[in-house]
Amino acid sequence: MWAGVDDLFPNAEPDAPEHHPRPRLRWWLALLSGAVVLVVVTALVTVGVTSQQSAPPPESPNPGADSPTNDVAVEFGAQDTVIDEVTIPAGEKRASLLHFDVDIAGIPTAKPRAAMVALRVECRTEDGRVEMQTDGKQTTNVFLAQGGSMAGQALTAESDEKMTCTLLASAPYIEKEDDGLTHLQMQADLRLGRSDTTHMPALRWLDDATLLKPGDQQNVLSRQIDAPAALEQMSTTVRLTSCTVVGGSRDGGGEYKCEESMTGRESSTVRVRVIARWLDEEDNITSTSTLWDETLAVDYNTHHVPWTLQQDALAERAPDDASAMVVMVQVESVAGTPVVIHADGTDSVLSIIP
Repeated sequence: MWAGVDDLFPNAEPDAPEHHPRPRLRWWLALLSGAVVLVVVTALVTVGVTSQQSAPPPESPNPGADSPTNDVAVEFGAQDTVIDEVTIPAGEKRASLLHFDVDIAGIPTAKPRAAMVALRVECRTEDGRVEMQTDGKQTTNVFLAQGGSMAGQALTAESDEKMTCTLLASAPYIEKEDDGLTHLQMQADLRLGRSDTTHMPALRWLDDATLLKPGDQQNVLSRQIDAPAALEQMSTTVRLTSCTVVGGSRDGGGEYKCEESMTGRESSTVRVRVIARWLDEEDNITSTSTLWDETLAVDYNTHHVPWTLQQDALAERAPDDASAMVVMVQVESVAGTPVVIHADGTDSVLSIIP
């Protein structure tokens, strides 16, 4: 079995960089055959929810107009290479939502080689950097020969100024070989969300990286919406790390959450659910709906997984007598090695029609 990137770089800290579509469904799965297996379980899911039961995602991609369009080389070891850019025009003071998709091209290699890829979004006005409510931070490990895909969202602070927003990619840790390969080729699409919609972040339950052992469950994000019929969209990322090695299992300069005694090659099996609790006028819970329910594996080689879900038309799920709703994201460790939920990079943005 091929070693994970953290084994390849025992002194590297994968989380060290601070930097950290329309009704349809996207699912990316990268697979290497034989003794070398890399499952890139990073997912972008876009779905119009129309029934009371969560449907499983399809097994094949559904290409469409939102596919990444530009092509940029990111040098091995590079930090914060601009791979796409979008301008937000001046206007009414509001927070701006940005979505992104990135495809990492496979590169033929003489033998298996692995790299870590990190993404984040940064916005600036003419006066300087804009505060971000969420910056879309993500990391994952890929084999060069296979490549992979990533997707997510970022949310600016409220502003009425013109802004330039850039999607930044880093490839800080990579195996060194004398084979002439120097960079990863990426296609990226950074796009602005609807400007006639109010975007707000969900409240975070976690202040630090949090360890879940099999059987443990944790609420990670939630938000009350006082007018369920106005909820247009919810974009969520949960950033996960399996305890396949100790490295990478912390936020910033905090303590490692994975201990050597709990590490192993078995995948971490994780269940992620999005739940709505419907409230009456007195804020009493009248009913509960599961808006999404998915089980995924955080593979030994992938190690880092940004699980991303975009849901549309959630208002259609609201009971007629619901005066408000609390939407919540839950993560459960089901089996395998323990898993870490990163507070840094786990976020959700809810979009409300005024």
